[in-house]
Amino acid sequence: MPKARVVVVEDEPAIRRGVSDALRLSGYEVTEAADGAVGLREAAAAGVDLVLLDIMLPRRDGLDVLGELRRAHPARPVILLTAKGSEDDRVRGLKMGADDYVVKPFSAKELIARVEAVLRRTMRPPPEVRLVEVG
Repeated sequence: MPKARVVVVEDEPAIRRGVSDALRLSGYEVTEAADGAVGLREAAAAGVDLVLLDIMLPRRDGLDVLGELRRAHPARPVILLTAKGSEDDRVRGLKMGADDYVVKPFSAKELIARVEAVLRRTMRPPPEVRLVEVG
């Protein structure tokens, strides 16, 4: 079974590239966006399984993107990636509908583990195959 399709919305090129590379090395299909407007379009596209979303983005704030995405796709999982790590920031992001909240700096190993955990909870399992006894 192919791995999930992940959209990475991050304006810092080095972080976006590092996150995307780590995901691709782990077998995920990755789409990238460098601002909130493009990020929302990519995150709302059909076939997206998970969105990694920075909060401080040009053109459209990440929390605004999260709110819009929740209205259009309430079940689409979102992990916030941000330097805003205060308790109030984390609680606000989670209450707005984020499935997890990762504070920069973070390791690729931790991020992949969090991606896998969120996907385990949110992806639909393949249909069960039932064997029918003949005879």
